[in-house]
Amino acid sequence: MGDEEWKFRPKRWGMPAGIALICLAIALPLHADDLSETQKGAQTMWEKIDHIGPPTLYSPSVERYRFGATDVSNPAFYPIPREPVTRDTYLQWLEEMDLFKVADTPKLGLWGPQRFTPVLVKYVQTGDRRWGEAIVTMLKDWHRATQEEVAKKGWTEQFIEEPAFIPLYRKHLIAGGLMTEDEAWFRELWLFYCRNMHVWGTKPIEWRGGCHRAMPEALSKGLAAKWYPDIPEAEHWKRYAELGFGDFWRNKEVQQNDTGYFPGPIFMLLCCGDQYLGDNRAATDPGMQRIWKRLTVEVTPDGAVNPYGPNGGWNSTAGFRLFALELAAAKTRNGEYRYAAHKVMNYLRYQATPIKGDYYLRDREVGQHVALAWLFADDSVAPVMPSPGSLWNQRIEAIRVPHTDKVVTERLLGNADPDPNKGHICCSWYLTGKEWPDKLVLRSGWNPGDLFALVELHPTSCPANAGGIMGLNRWGTAFTQVVTSKGSTYENRLLVVDVDATAKRRYHPDPLRIDEDWHQGTMPDIRSEVTFFEDRPDATFASVRVKNVDGLPVIYDREFVFVKNRFLATREIVTFEESFKARVAPLWNTRNIGPQIGAHWANTFMGSLVASNGQVEMLSPPADLLVWFAPREDCRLQVVDRLVEDPRALACPAQVRYLWEGTPKVGDMLVFTQVYYPHAPYKPTISSNHAGAKAVYASELQATAGASGIRVMRDDPDVTVLRIEFESGRVQWVAFNPESQLIKVGSLETKENMVYRLSDEP
Repeated sequence: MGDEEWKFRPKRWGMPAGIALICLAIALPLHADDLSETQKGAQTMWEKIDHIGPPTLYSPSVERYRFGATDVSNPAFYPIPREPVTRDTYLQWLEEMDLFKVADTPKLGLWGPQRFTPVLVKYVQTGDRRWGEAIVTMLKDWHRATQEEVAKKGWTEQFIEEPAFIPLYRKHLIAGGLMTEDEAWFRELWLFYCRNMHVWGTKPIEWRGGCHRAMPEALSKGLAAKWYPDIPEAEHWKRYAELGFGDFWRNKEVQQNDTGYFPGPIFMLLCCGDQYLGDNRAATDPGMQRIWKRLTVEVTPDGAVNPYGPNGGWNSTAGFRLFALELAAAKTRNGEYRYAAHKVMNYLRYQATPIKGDYYLRDREVGQHVALAWLFADDSVAPVMPSPGSLWNQRIEAIRVPHTDKVVTERLLGNADPDPNKGHICCSWYLTGKEWPDKLVLRSGWNPGDLFALVELHPTSCPANAGGIMGLNRWGTAFTQVVTSKGSTYENRLLVVDVDATAKRRYHPDPLRIDEDWHQGTMPDIRSEVTFFEDRPDATFASVRVKNVDGLPVIYDREFVFVKNRFLATREIVTFEESFKARVAPLWNTRNIGPQIGAHWANTFMGSLVASNGQVEMLSPPADLLVWFAPREDCRLQVVDRLVEDPRALACPAQVRYLWEGTPKVGDMLVFTQVYYPHAPYKPTISSNHAGAKAVYASELQATAGASGIRVMRDDPDVTVLRIEFESGRVQWVAFNPESQLIKVGSLETKENMVYRLSDEP
């Protein structure tokens, strides 16, 4: 979303025909005589709102309203299993997905190793030769297909699953007596593969940097040198493997801050690192626990994975997370890893129908990883619930640098190969060793249906969304889904636009760094820090500061009051360090907006969720989210069809934002306060099926999706105080008070930095 999008001037439509038809279709012919003034405003507010692009499609399932309550004890509303998970659970899943029958047709060409892990499970479980013989047939046919691929293209580019799985097949075939360590056909297969691996269909080989091309290539050739020390390449490959593994082991971190590519650097290391290293340090080393703990705390209380960064859609790489955590639990004996893994598996069981209907999800995204989970899981490790509280963690900074410059390689990694086609830095990623904040994990607990939020903190992510809410979940429902983006996209965080492009950009002083658009020397010098954090039994309070947002001369502060199992309130404050004409807007990305909407708030919901790279819709219990912006006379609400500007937004094509425009002075501060309130879907009651029948909401709160229950007592850069009454007689106070001033408002008196109080007032 760039300046061109903001230059598109929307028409101030009254009631467009599309919206009018939508309102009729959803049975909202409310009669003015039956409504309070607030309710009337909620039904006519469309004419006060800017619409950018076509009207957002609003077509909910009628079953969305049939439950009347978000009751996780009702399996019709909340069908996510809560049963214990064992290795037998994984066997049953593989059986239900029909993944064992692939053994009947073992000649699968290039796809054999990726599809045959369930057959390996059967071989290890039963010891029956027929399963092992099917694996042998599959591997020989894969070798044939690889030879054909190389004859046609000059290389093979199968470089993620194949080097992870094939050594596993070898290990268990030897253990079962179906092959020997020096089996001639396997030796020929593995050496041919290593000698022709170009990973990306390009001339460069022997990548460096511990990334998702470099690690599989290095470990594959390291295994070849170990298994076959008599080959001409043995000494060179042994040294290359040591360098490649050392690139990763220096930091013990994955470069990609995402739920798409991050498994690549560690996939082979987990599957067969013990064969290369001779021990289990890849899982047990204290430095590796950073990764396993991250995978644990990001799991929602319902077992889902909110995607972030480049990803495959909803619940992206959940299968890998399941396998990795089962393996880490088995090797470290840490039951917390296993607890999270079982949450993930039960959520995958909930999504069984859409998964089974999609080849990619069934066989690759989930199936092969469930098989690996069975192979590595240890049922003697008892699951242990991790901490039920909120937290924030750190990750090592990853930057992009010129990947073909050997001077750069030598300076950053050392031992640069002088061959111009060898030793390039994989994906241009380099880990600096500096730690920055990673994620703010806002958790009400681990119980089914608990409120959860995942906030990005890292400053060098691609896309850069420090302060943005990557996921918000309750009752097994997701209320947003990020774009599967490799470049800039704005995800649920304050958007600041330099309208005339006059502000001086703040670039990182290191001229080597490459930005999101692959331009060198123009990497925004974004910096982030957690300035306040406190976790209490009833609420979590946190503040995040981001400097030079998107390279602009501004400071962005975001404060969070996360009221456990109730709502999330935030303040976004932007301080201008230069004067420039600006458009500023807090925003929320969703799939559906309405029907309740006002001048500064909107009801939203996702409905189904998009997975498998935009091919499959996943299940989600029906629940809505009120998105409320504290009213400002100098702002206007906009409803945006994101597909007009970004076709990548298919999974989450609607946006609601609260726009401010002006030219602030140096030192000026703008504050935008929001409340995100999950609730059951509301619909009006229709008294009769006769023409002219009246339809009304049961209460003003329902008519406004809860918005009428929020009162602003004060809202300025120094202090914000909200009085919230989502339920009659239940008053809640929220205050943002960063300077610890004395606040006296209503029944609230405090000097605390942030406040949440449940009041006894009538």
